Amino acid sequence: MTARQRWLLAAILMAVLLAVGLWLLRRVLPPAVDPTWERVVETGVLRVCTDPSWPPFEFVDEGTGQVRGFDMELAGLLAARLVPGGRAQIVSVGFDGLYDALLAGRCDAVLSALPYEPLRTRDVAYSVAYFNAGLVLVVREGTTDIEAPEDLAGRAVGVEWGFVPEGDSRQRLFLESLGLRRYNTPLDALRALQAGEVEAALVDRITALAYLRDCRGLRIVGQPLTDLNYVIPVRPDSFRLLEEVNRVLLEMRRDGTLEQLQEAWF
Repeated sequence: MTARQRWLLAAILMAVLLAVGLWLLRRVLPPAVDPTWERVVETGVLRVCTDPSWPPFEFVDEGTGQVRGFDMELAGLLAARLVPGGRAQIVSVGFDGLYDALLAGRCDAVLSALPYEPLRTRDVAYSVAYFNAGLVLVVREGTTDIEAPEDLAGRAVGVEWGFVPEGDSRQRLFLESLGLRRYNTPLDALRALQAGEVEAALVDRITALAYLRDCRGLRIVGQPLTDLNYVIPVRPDSFRLLEEVNRVLLEMRRDGTLEQLQEAWF
């Protein structure tokens, strides 16, 4: 037997031993357990932390004293789809204490208009996005020649002070090259657009949706130009809960539930 044949035989034997070892481990070791998910299934209760100070996502109803909003309705629908008859139990926490409350076990998940934060992925696990609050392009109704950022060249575009374009480098450089007119707030930029001072405005999607709810004459063009995704954090050991939350959120995307919530609260 040549040295090459001996090496090949040894490699095959090692592969066989590894496969047998993995099979034995699966037979001997118990399956991984997610205690949070087991408790949610057993009790039918999903405990959700939120800071009720960011309407329309979460706020205290002055008439009833109950926490309501986009996120709270989403929490209830989420719990009901996770387990039959499931319900959400709302735990009010100050914004700065949301992550600490989650890691301390005061709740199973956080629903409080939280954006994805890469630096926190060592401490928590994030769901897929359920809302994109990124930058959108707004024009007056009846405008037909502005459908994308590329159509803004040579036009007056309203933005707020401190506006810093994000996204891919080509889009960022293009937006920085525009003759932008800056206003104190995104609302001021939208008012300027409605008054005809500018031909378009670039503002965050939440401000745009809230303004369009109360004021006619403007419309959002296309999809967000940048991503600011709101997500649901859970503890790292809540792997099965995260899997089920993602399943339900993706299901809600497909069946239009998330879009219906947006229409209801904006």
